[in-house]
Amino acid sequence: MSTTVKRGWRRRAALTAAIATVAAATTMGAASASAASGQDRAPGTEQEIVAALTGLLPEGTEIAEAYGQGYLDSEYPFASVEAGDSTGGTTTVDVSVGRSVGDWTEWAGCPDDGGEDGAGEDGYVSDCTETELSDGRLLSVSTWEYETDGSGEDEDGEPFHAIGWDVWLEGPGSAEFDAETGRSVYMSQFKELTGSADADAYVPVLDEQQLTEAVQAPVWQELLAALDAEYGEPVEEEWEDSAQIPAAELRAAFRSLAPEGIEVTDAGNDADDINYAELLTDDGDGAALLSISAWGPWDTSGEDGFEDGVGFEDVAGSEDIESFDGSVGFDGEEGGVECVDSVLEGGAELSVCSAAPTDEDPVGLWWAAVYYPDGSGVDITQTNLADWEDAPVRADAPLTADQLAEIAADGVWADLIAQYTV
Repeated sequence: MSTTVKRGWRRRAALTAAIATVAAATTMGAASASAASGQDRAPGTEQEIVAALTGLLPEGTEIAEAYGQGYLDSEYPFASVEAGDSTGGTTTVDVSVGRSVGDWTEWAGCPDDGGEDGAGEDGYVSDCTETELSDGRLLSVSTWEYETDGSGEDEDGEPFHAIGWDVWLEGPGSAEFDAETGRSVYMSQFKELTGSADADAYVPVLDEQQLTEAVQAPVWQELLAALDAEYGEPVEEEWEDSAQIPAAELRAAFRSLAPEGIEVTDAGNDADDINYAELLTDDGDGAALLSISAWGPWDTSGEDGFEDGVGFEDVAGSEDIESFDGSVGFDGEEGGVECVDSVLEGGAELSVCSAAPTDEDPVGLWWAAVYYPDGSGVDITQTNLADWEDAPVRADAPLTADQLAEIAADGVWADLIAQYTV
């Protein structure tokens, strides 16, 4: 017996991590979806999984671009296509499958965030419907629309209008595995309507019923079974940093770089912390909490879907540290944050940001992070709190953004990371 629950839902549509970090796209020139049918096995290659997805689209759908990876390419297969639509443009349709460890019901279904359906202050409207199928699996369908004229607070003045659908099919994993596991199929459809003369006339490539049928297509269950056979029982991924820097070493390095007039005392209770340390800094006007995070080298070659380096936009002519005390704005999505990214000598990339206190939020944050070409890095973050449990003690902080930038850019951090990298 099926049950349906409707809840307000404020969650923007997003591609899976595999899609978001894919290194390159393969263009397929305007191929008809009907030519992609006839698959008789689990899609193991990019061509096969793209064919599986396009074969579920309405006959005659033109494909402008497509890419993906099958189960022989990765344990995280996906496909993404740009499908011709009623506007003469394209709609993005994606699919991905995944396996999880533990109780799959813990995260399945629509999240209950206590919101209400209808337009919010940010111009976002969403709704999620959750249905329990007869076999116990959960089918969740989210619809959302976002529209703004760009005139709201912290907006850049540019209008934006988009609509999307997200569908999840979630259930238990293979009964042959010893541990409790889960399986999921995710499909999404996204269309940007900004500038459309008649947005109300837009017809999605797949309507809601077609999306729910597509996510339940047998090919995705065959793909999940192929993952089981190819990779075995899913395991909880564990990642251990290649660098193992004691908190005491991070504190000592910071003390050696702190400017005159700044009193530095230890904070935090865990002397066994690795790659993380907390300190209190005080210039005589009140102590503020400062944290240091460091990490060792990791693969930035693109083999796992990451581009070379960190990928910041280089600032023209920026080889030295500039002035960061609010003099340069940042046209980012996070309101109230000012950032500057620059390239240091040797290719390291420095990002310095300020999020000053406001009347609505008295907590301020200032941070400087350096990303080295080998993937290692350090982040130094300062707030105007002496303790996270208490209210701010001041409107500013003992160290300016310039000072944080100078400290983070010092070579002592790279030397320390190299010394403790295993």
